Amino acid sequence: MKISCYCIALVSVLLLGCKDGKEKTSYTFTGNIEGAADGTKVFLKAVDQDLQTAVLNPGTIVDSTQIKDGKFMFSGKLPEAKLHLLVINSKSDSEESREPVYQPSIPVFLENSDIELKAMLDSIPSADALLSEGKFSFKNISVTGSASQDIYLNYLEGVKRFGEKASALFNSEYLPYLNPAKGSVKEPISKGVAIVTKIEDNQEKRHAYVFQFIKENIDNMVGMTLAKEELSKFSVEELEKLSFYIPAAQKNTATGKNLIKQISNTKSVASGAFYIDLPFEDSKGKTVKLSDYVGKGKYVLLEFWASWCHPCRADIPHLKEVYELYHPEGFEIISVSMDQDKQAWLGAVKEEKEPWLQISDLQAFNGDLAKIYQLRAIPTCILLDPKGKIVTRNMRGSFMDKKLIELYGNQFGKNF
Repeated sequence: MKISCYCIALVSVLLLGCKDGKEKTSYTFTGNIEGAADGTKVFLKAVDQDLQTAVLNPGTIVDSTQIKDGKFMFSGKLPEAKLHLLVINSKSDSEESREPVYQPSIPVFLENSDIELKAMLDSIPSADALLSEGKFSFKNISVTGSASQDIYLNYLEGVKRFGEKASALFNSEYLPYLNPAKGSVKEPISKGVAIVTKIEDNQEKRHAYVFQFIKENIDNMVGMTLAKEELSKFSVEELEKLSFYIPAAQKNTATGKNLIKQISNTKSVASGAFYIDLPFEDSKGKTVKLSDYVGKGKYVLLEFWASWCHPCRADIPHLKEVYELYHPEGFEIISVSMDQDKQAWLGAVKEEKEPWLQISDLQAFNGDLAKIYQLRAIPTCILLDPKGKIVTRNMRGSFMDKKLIELYGNQFGKNF
């Protein structure tokens, strides 16, 4: 009799487990936001590129609702887990301020399951906290029911220390070095090199952590999503490894197919890739190609700028300084203008009096140049090695000084 009861109990547990283990084909996402007024609008934005883009652009709003009695609910079906940004429209736009109004927002990985969020409105950071890694905090925010969210939170906790250190180094050390207080003398070049050495060390540690995390989670949508966000930071070798790591099942998903395509595009301009030749017009009206100057046995800096770009033009005195010191050692610079207005470009060239080659396709960000080299902002400086391979896309300020010293030795003399 005891055996019969035990068997019945065991069968019941197994049946219950099978029932509970049935894969859901839809999701419900409910939230309890304490302190939110009735009628407050809530938006669900799909994160198609990265969180920063989702914050700064209108993005893809996939659903919206209103809060009633502190609660909201979304429901639907997803072909695969996907990162979304929950935006709680509780702040009013200020007519007096030109600054954007960042609403309380929470990144949430939705999947076909029953997901519940609990938070106090005042404890939810505004969306601008997502613009800098390590600033957003899930403290006092509870999200349950999404296995993908749990993995994502583990990742965010892991990179938080690197983001916090990066912000501290940049804001407390590098910015004061670049912009000394009024009446103060700028510190020697060696100080800037020492600071960026610490910044690069932190970046390398973050890079290793992120790549390993993606490798270990490439079989789920969190790993796939993070891979897409981080592609531009990977070398050709790392991108090839990443392609190999993606399981066959993931390659057949929409995210997987898109990731494979993006890896292929990114490989063409990643560190370790050969430059892509394009035609231009120089400042004298002559048609030239990059291949006329690149891959000829010297390091060449491609400096992308424009006449209207104030940070670009603020960098020019430093470019002139390093060119004077390192050109005799074999260092070359080519300034590639992202202007559309030819007269504005030529006027700036005349004003700046830079002693190196000036070229442009006069297509701004609308032509093949911006698309092929994946230029989203300027100034951007890409260093090519003597054979024409991309060395780095981070060649500004003290980062440039450090790299030139590594390549040619210290030519700064007493200024160092």
